[in-house]
Amino acid sequence: MGTLSVDLLVTLQILPGFFSNCLFFVLYDSVVLVKRVVSLLSSGSAAGGPRPRMLTSAGVRSIWNSFLLDAYKQVKLGVEAPNSKVVKIADVSSRCHGRARDECNLLDFESSNRPQLPIFRRLVEEFSDVADFLLVYIDEAHPSDGWAAPPMPPYSFEVRKHRSLDERLLAARNLLEHFSLPPQCQLVADCMDNNANVAYGVAYERVCIVQQQKVAYLGGKGPFFYNLKDVRRWLERRYGTR
Repeated sequence: MGTLSVDLLVTLQILPGFFSNCLFFVLYDSVVLVKRVVSLLSSGSAAGGPRPRMLTSAGVRSIWNSFLLDAYKQVKLGVEAPNSKVVKIADVSSRCHGRARDECNLLDFESSNRPQLPIFRRLVEEFSDVADFLLVYIDEAHPSDGWAAPPMPPYSFEVRKHRSLDERLLAARNLLEHFSLPPQCQLVADCMDNNANVAYGVAYERVCIVQQQKVAYLGGKGPFFYNLKDVRRWLERRYGTR
């Protein structure tokens, strides 16, 4: 099958998910607009100030690119995990990969404004005796100068699109200041070529568990199929309830 045929097949496969995501954001924007109109009519002022729309040209491009990343990802369940190059937050010159031990390694890929980091922290605290945890900070999903997302207190951050490795590392350090990760979890950042993001098809967030250098668990594409409860169930089936 030629490259053109493969690309056409991939496009047809991702179109339903892409359109369903766009429809969700249309509904979200509509609900926000209705609430603002009701607030304006009832009190004479719109509550909370203006909120950024979710379905914009930047949003459509981001959603489409996220589906392409997922479709063309290198990582596959049961095969050898990609050995992506990342940067340690504490040492810019240091390089490491996403596999720390052959027993069990849980990789979590995140950007700044993700409200599930406290849940991830509890997983680290409870299962650190059987698994090594690596939190990989990737390209911002909702940069303040791009596809900005509505604030989600108390986990909202204004982070510009990373233009250099220094900016990405600074954003990752700010993330570490707001969420006190357990010492058992190492925080690293993807390189500016986004090689880990591309290899694991992350786009927004994704969880991957590696055993014996092979992918034993591959979480769904975020944000809608990013499910730490499913990760917990997998760990409990293998290592018991904590």
